[in-house]
Amino acid sequence: MMVLAHPLSPAFSLHPTSLVRSLSTGKFGNMAVSNAFGSNTFNIMVGLGLPWLLYTANGVTYSDLRDDGVTETVIILGSVLLAFVIFILLSGFILYRWHAWVFFAMYAGYVVYAVAQVYLRGMRN
Repeated sequence: MMVLAHPLSPAFSLHPTSLVRSLSTGKFGNMAVSNAFGSNTFNIMVGLGLPWLLYTANGVTYSDLRDDGVTETVIILGSVLLAFVIFILLSGFILYRWHAWVFFAMYAGYVVYAVAQVYLRGMRN
């Protein structure tokens, strides 16, 4: 089932050449940012969620999958996406340098969180 939905994901991602061209002309930098958020969000939410939904739609429960922290990571991804949308709406669809610093801090915080989770799991085992 996963193999069927995954080929759709490239359709929602821009080719790197298109991104470089849009950035080099000084126009449409927001297109690159939107692609970075949109394609990854689509791949995770639809590329993984749709096959799971189709598998369980007929009432079959699937309980063999271990969580291993995926739920928290998806919640963090959704929160960062929500923060991005709020920033864009409040700033009139303009990205400022301080937005970059906020997202950099979020990324650094996530890296610390992910490393700590791996370290703590290793301590429990």
